[in-house]
Amino acid sequence: MNLPQRPLGTVVEILQLMGLDVTHQYEDLVFVSHSLFILKFTDDPAHIDLYFNEEIEEEKAQELMGQLDALGTLHSLTIEYKGAYALSENSDESLSVEFFDLTDPG
Repeated sequence: MNLPQRPLGTVVEILQLMGLDVTHQYEDLVFVSHSLFILKFTDDPAHIDLYFNEEIEEEKAQELMGQLDALGTLHSLTIEYKGAYALSENSDESLSVEFFDLTDPG
């Protein structure tokens, strides 16, 4: 099985420059400080999808997008805003993530 290269080190560096931390990393998902947003690795190591917590204020999201875009560019990464996400707790106390893509008509 050939796994794609994922620039986790670069992502950690970008987040540290923003004063943020990786709180959890699972498969292709990187959860960021206080569940502000999730970064999702794609098949292209130079492209990362961005999903904001559905509860984030629009002004804060815009500010973070600007920082991510600028720092991503400096590190040869494209960080593309794709939509929002919601976390919910399951009966077994595990968490579920639901993504709401901008392109999803639902």
